[in-house]
Amino acid sequence: MNRFDLIYLILAIHLNTAALAENYQNIWALDAFDDIYILRHKDLPNNHRMKRQAVEHDQILKNDSSIIWFEQQRSAIRVKRSAIFPSPSKSNRSISQNEKLRNLWDTTRQFMFSFGMNQNEVRHQFNDELWPSQWHIHSSGFSRFDHGITRVWDMGFTGKGVVVTILDDGLEWNHSDLHANYDHNASYDMNDDDPDPTPRYDLFNSNSHGTRCAGVVSMIPQNRKCGVGAAYHARIGGIRCLDGDVSDIVEANSLAFRNDYIDIYSASWGPSDDGLTVDGPKMLAQMALERGVVHGRKGKGNIYVWASGNGGSRGDNCNCDGYVSSIYTISINSVSESGHFPWYAEKCSSTLAAAFSSGAFSDKKIATTDIHNTCTREHSGTSAAAPLAAAILALVLEANPNLTWRDVQHLIVCTSEFSPLLDERGWRKNGAGFLYNSRFGFGLLMAQSLIQMAIRWDPVPEKYICIVQPKQLFPQEISTKGDMLRVYFMLEQNQGICPIRFLEHVQVKITLETTRRGNSRMFMFSPQDTMSILMYPRLKDNSRQGFRNWNLTSVHYWGENPVGLWRLYIQNSQKDGSILKLTNVQLILHGIRQPGGCFNHRPFRRYLNEDLITQVTAPVAEFNENSPEQFDAFFDNYE
Repeated sequence: MNRFDLIYLILAIHLNTAALAENYQNIWALDAFDDIYILRHKDLPNNHRMKRQAVEHDQILKNDSSIIWFEQQRSAIRVKRSAIFPSPSKSNRSISQNEKLRNLWDTTRQFMFSFGMNQNEVRHQFNDELWPSQWHIHSSGFSRFDHGITRVWDMGFTGKGVVVTILDDGLEWNHSDLHANYDHNASYDMNDDDPDPTPRYDLFNSNSHGTRCAGVVSMIPQNRKCGVGAAYHARIGGIRCLDGDVSDIVEANSLAFRNDYIDIYSASWGPSDDGLTVDGPKMLAQMALERGVVHGRKGKGNIYVWASGNGGSRGDNCNCDGYVSSIYTISINSVSESGHFPWYAEKCSSTLAAAFSSGAFSDKKIATTDIHNTCTREHSGTSAAAPLAAAILALVLEANPNLTWRDVQHLIVCTSEFSPLLDERGWRKNGAGFLYNSRFGFGLLMAQSLIQMAIRWDPVPEKYICIVQPKQLFPQEISTKGDMLRVYFMLEQNQGICPIRFLEHVQVKITLETTRRGNSRMFMFSPQDTMSILMYPRLKDNSRQGFRNWNLTSVHYWGENPVGLWRLYIQNSQKDGSILKLTNVQLILHGIRQPGGCFNHRPFRRYLNEDLITQVTAPVAEFNENSPEQFDAFFDNYE
């Protein structure tokens, strides 16, 4: 049992706190949430009495007519998303500033001149010791691509006036390459409930993660220390929330902290990426996300950037992470320096875009700050990609601070590029003309394109939500390999039923009972015949819990008209006698009625290399729902 076992979170109206005070030591309201209270019991019982007393307290709360809902707080498992590489050497140790590294940039600059670098690349040479290693910012002959960040700096955008907060295991705010950009108003220690987010130090340096993420965003230039942040004039804050018991209250308070002041929250963590887990934000954390996009940034909405996960080698799917698949977050996957899909990265239909990070063992990782006032070249995984994306979005918000949270998502869809990722398969074009990929979303983030479009951006109109019920009755059940449940949703043309004509997110809210959850494969076709794979089989997932009111999110239908027949298929992928029983499902459509953003132009999207689109989007054999023996070959070809 943990220290949350005698803490309750309750939703109540006109709560009689005096009556409950007889049984609870503390009763207080959460400042960021109306009618939400925390109750702590007076006497912490011994473990053998814990369960009985919990039942007694549950009954006390049930008997209070003013209480609408309550939940006993539990500690959740949350993991940081740095990739762990098997190493034959000690190459992952932090490096400190020394004369050799201080002079390395001079040698590198001469090398780059010999390769005929363009004027833009030459202009941005800093004396910071790891600047030559920051391939993700300047391609400089080492890598084929970059995000175009230096070109944005040339436009005058460096993150000025934008506040980015790292939700993590702490922030070494007095680090000499971060201190000048540190913002104490954007920082807090949720684990110990004090204003100082300094990480807890130990022999294993196990709490360096947040400091590493912060450096990617906001390292100070021209100080001969570490490197240069992608948004090096952005204010940086840290919320320490992962170094201790992580409850719904801790997560919600972190996500809601000063949401009128903080612009961007970056989170490089989530439920276990073990290929077994289905988990996400609980009620209060979900409320925090919703309130953040509605009320944060003075009504424009906070930007929540989330690392998509490192469970690829375990067959995980990021749609099993409710933070990544939330419509309120921007899910970011990784791309290696050579433009490839890393071994650790996960595929799913909710990923919006990709940013550079580590790849194979021989690929470079990300240079950044480390604890004990040191530096490192070893930041990795989607943990590094997410803060890099957050930094790029800080540049965008400086260019246009009036952008809403939905404007930012539309901008990403309308500007991300497939051409740096040509070597990877899985590119498809949807009915609105957008290229998408379950590995990279809509492609690599392009800072210059984002800002050029943001400056002249036409805000997207009001969003509508339509819930479409299936044509069939439930429950339905299958037990044989290859057998499928077929679910059809029909959306009629009548505007009174659903006014959406340009889609954003599409969700399938599903309750699926199963004797082995990992056997389920789910995919859906839109009326324009765009297919999105909502769930891949997860070979390690032996759970019998199934999916309970779980939202499977897809961004692959972005921009399409939803009118017509939607076809959802749920397949049992294994011949092991397992049973899949669908008890409830609904289709949830998010979108707009009138065009806005890049929907104001035809075509909606023009790519840098239009002539390559046909090459990367090879035709796929027509799907025949009556030929289950062909399904495996169909999916192998599709992906």
